[in-house]
Amino acid sequence: MSITSIIKLSLLAVRILAALASPIEAIGDEVVQTPAGLFPKSKVHAVPEGARLHQSPREVQIIAANGTVIHSRPYTPSKTALGLPGGPPSSSLTTTAQRELQSNWVAYAYWDYSTTATPIAFFGTDWTVPAAPTSWDGQLLYWFNGLQPGGWNEILQPVLQYGISPAGGGNIFAIASWWLVGLEVYHSGIMEVFPGTELQGHMALTGISTSDSVTTYSYSSYFPGYSIPTINASTTHVLSVASEVLEIYNAQTVSDLPSGSTDFTAVDIKFNDNSHMSTIPWTVVNDATDGISMSVISYSGTDGHLRLTY
Repeated sequence: MSITSIIKLSLLAVRILAALASPIEAIGDEVVQTPAGLFPKSKVHAVPEGARLHQSPREVQIIAANGTVIHSRPYTPSKTALGLPGGPPSSSLTTTAQRELQSNWVAYAYWDYSTTATPIAFFGTDWTVPAAPTSWDGQLLYWFNGLQPGGWNEILQPVLQYGISPAGGGNIFAIASWWLVGLEVYHSGIMEVFPGTELQGHMALTGISTSDSVTTYSYSSYFPGYSIPTINASTTHVLSVASEVLEIYNAQTVSDLPSGSTDFTAVDIKFNDNSHMSTIPWTVVNDATDGISMSVISYSGTDGHLRLTY
C-alpha cells in the first residue's frame, strides 16, 4: 500500500472515530451538506454500529444494542421537501452560481407509489464505483437509491459519496447509510471503497407493528457484504416513493465529476405481498444546463436499468 493510501485511510479512520465518539450532539450550527440536503451541523448525528433508530409520534431515539436510549430528540415533522431547496422536486432547477455546476439533486428519477395501500418491502439497486474525478476542488458527490414518504420530507438511503461529508471522508469514495426524519439527520459509520467496486444499495421493510393505535414500520438500509454502513430504523411513516439520484455540492466544472456514465442496474422493487410491478413508470429530471442526465434503459420492476451520464 502506498504512503498516500495509508494517509487517506488514517484521515478517514480519525473522522469516523470522532463522529462515533459523540453521536449525541454536534457542536455549533454550521450548515453542512448531507445526502438529505443542507442541515445545521447540530442536527446531524452518528449512529454507533449495532444501535437502532426509533421514531414515535413524539420523539426520535438512538437505542444501543443493549437497549439503552443514548439519544433523544423531539420529533417535529418537516414541512420542507428534501433534495431541492424551497419545495418538492421540480424539472425547473436554478443555478446557484455562474461558475459552478448546479447543486442538490441535479439528475434523478423517481416513482411515487404513495397512493396505494401495499407498502414497498424491498428496493435494491446495483452500481459500480466510478473512476475518481480528474479534479479535486473540495466537491461532495452523492449517489444513492432512496425511499421517502409521500410528502418527500424524509428519506432512507444507502449512499456512495466522494468527498468530505458530515460522516467523514476525503478525496476518496466511501459508503454509508443515512436517514432524515423530522428535523434530524442520522448516519452510520462509513467505509472506504475503491473505483471498480460493485455495490448493492438495499432497503428492506423488516416488520410492521401496531401499539396504542400507532402503526410502526421497521426498515433497514444496507450494503450486502458490509456491516458498518447500515441503519436500522422504525418510523410511523410508510416509505412509498422510490428514487435514484446524483446529488452534488461545490462542483466547479464537469472535471469535478467522473467522466462517462454510471449505470444503476438490477433495480428491483418488491411489495409487502411479494408482488412486483411489471414496469416502473419512472419520472426523470435532468440538469440540461450542465449536460448531466438520468435516462431509463429498462423500466422493469425486477431488473430495471437507469443510466446517469455526466
